[in-house]
Amino acid sequence: SLSKGLGYVLPAGLLPAPLGLTAASAAQGWGNLTRPDVEEFDWPTGALAARTDVKWMSELILGVPYSEIKALVYPTQPYKYFCISKRDGTLRLLAEPRIELKLIQKKILTYLEQFAGEMRPCVHGFVAGRSILTNASTHCSPKIHQILNLDLQDFFPSVSFVRVRGVLQNTPFNFSYEVATVLAHLCTLDQKLPQGAPTSPFLANLVCRTMDRDLVNLARQYRATYTRYADDITISFGVRNADRLPSALCSVVEGKVVIGPALRDLITTTHHFEINEKKTRLLDRYRRMEVTGIVVNEFPNVRRKFVDKIRGALNAWQKYGYEAAQKRWAQLVEDGVEQDYDKRPWKRQRRTGPSPDLKNVIWGKLLYLRMVRGKDDILYARLAERYNAVVREEKRQGDFFASTLPVEPVVREMRDLDDAVFVVQWDGDFEFVPGKTDMVGGQGTAFVFKEQNLLVTCDHVLESTANIEKAEFRTSYDADEVKNKKIWFTHSGNKEEAIPAKLLYRDKKHDVALLAFEDSDEIPYHKYLAAKASPIVTYEDGFLVGYPNYGAGNLVNVLKDIVLNRTSPAGISSFTVHNAGSIRPGNSGGPFLDANLRVAGVAQRGTFMGKGDDECLCVSVLESIVAKWKASQTAPRPSPEILASNTALP
Repeated sequence: SLSKGLGYVLPAGLLPAPLGLTAASAAQGWGNLTRPDVEEFDWPTGALAARTDVKWMSELILGVPYSEIKALVYPTQPYKYFCISKRDGTLRLLAEPRIELKLIQKKILTYLEQFAGEMRPCVHGFVAGRSILTNASTHCSPKIHQILNLDLQDFFPSVSFVRVRGVLQNTPFNFSYEVATVLAHLCTLDQKLPQGAPTSPFLANLVCRTMDRDLVNLARQYRATYTRYADDITISFGVRNADRLPSALCSVVEGKVVIGPALRDLITTTHHFEINEKKTRLLDRYRRMEVTGIVVNEFPNVRRKFVDKIRGALNAWQKYGYEAAQKRWAQLVEDGVEQDYDKRPWKRQRRTGPSPDLKNVIWGKLLYLRMVRGKDDILYARLAERYNAVVREEKRQGDFFASTLPVEPVVREMRDLDDAVFVVQWDGDFEFVPGKTDMVGGQGTAFVFKEQNLLVTCDHVLESTANIEKAEFRTSYDADEVKNKKIWFTHSGNKEEAIPAKLLYRDKKHDVALLAFEDSDEIPYHKYLAAKASPIVTYEDGFLVGYPNYGAGNLVNVLKDIVLNRTSPAGISSFTVHNAGSIRPGNSGGPFLDANLRVAGVAQRGTFMGKGDDECLCVSVLESIVAKWKASQTAPRPSPEILASNTALP
């Protein structure tokens, strides 16, 4: 009877087991169904049963009898309702499934995610590994000059029961009409996706797949970039002036943004969503450009007001003590309840309990700043260190509980450069002809880049010339003819101690070499330099750092300079600096830092007798070289204990 009902024949003596269980382990709890004495069951057969028959679907996917599913869904689904205020002051109704239904929905979600495949690259909301940051970063480029932000009206309620059932009937799920109907009933409320169910974001993304495809194609047609984060749609353009925007997508008429007919028709007519006209915005580079709340003019950033509030809270804490600062914060939150949304000091709403304590608010805001600007961002590091300092002081004075923040050992001040910039030296015996040798070697500057125990220098630092019987031989550190060779780091911070080093990677074309401390178990205390997020521009101030003409006891040399021009010798992205002769022997491999002490380039070539330019390789090229090396092999990394101990001051 089972074979006739499902339209196929099960192998003799074999019944599919519940999701994730072997046949043997599933024998218990299946009533009169007998389990075969085998370790694994036929998954394709079980999957087909779940896709085509509601009773088998209930047993295999949900793990409960279908009678319980019917009692749960019909006549009404168990939900609890609550309201939150929108930015405009109106109320948003949220419906949260009660625990028994929520557990069923989570099982459905887990099952569907196994077969759904990857979401389109343009989708960033409710997708593992993607976020508002990845969404904003897509539009963060100096080539972007105009950004159009749209909002879909009543996004989840716009996804109907019929649309959900249709998605489940199609590839890749291919559920029967009956199974798709039951699953759609379990995931919808009043014929719509409820805002509050765990399955709603995933199903909404599935329903939007064809719309995302069509909008990507439409954007490409006009050389634009499209992304979507839930109901927030962003389209960015490379045109500088608004009057050159493609009218099919958008235009500006009498100072107002008008959505183009092609874009509007595709969203509203073809895919049956409504556009919230009040939230439509067109931003250009002459103002603050935001995507899902993140500023993208130069690099992913937060508003200045956001940072000012963190500083203000820390100042109050340090000046008046935590108890007084907390009391003032609670009063501000209470007074702000009746104010406009944008003027409230605390905007998020909690269903139960008071607003969070000031210490937790600061902690959360700083973690958000870290996520947006990066773990090695200098601004985050300074504020996080201030927060950690006041927390330590409160704990010292008495009972006080607060989580501290992770702070990377990144260079933030000039005095930190001694811990991140080293002299690199090497020597060896060149023996091309047996019995005839010459000592070879080189010296330059190396710096720690973006992470601990990864140092950068110039490849030509590892080159040398041997002289044997009036003949010159070009050679290098890793040549077979060089014997008894060694390479080491030195800097003034460790009293001239020679620190053994090892060569990781060489890129002769770009004149870059990657090095590391040889003994990963005894890494000396050091910090690293962060990379400049945006390209350096002509006439931008910076600092050329290194050890030119190094001698014992010399401190790191810091020369203030200006970018003269952007260049591309042999197609390699570089820039020159203003002061001729800035890059002297021994300076090769040193970093060129911007005003915030972030790496903008690598010093490579200096002038010689008035010829040539002082040339630096752009940091973007260096980052691509590091990425290429990491992709080719696993980099040697110190143990977690060593790195943890290295973050503390010596």
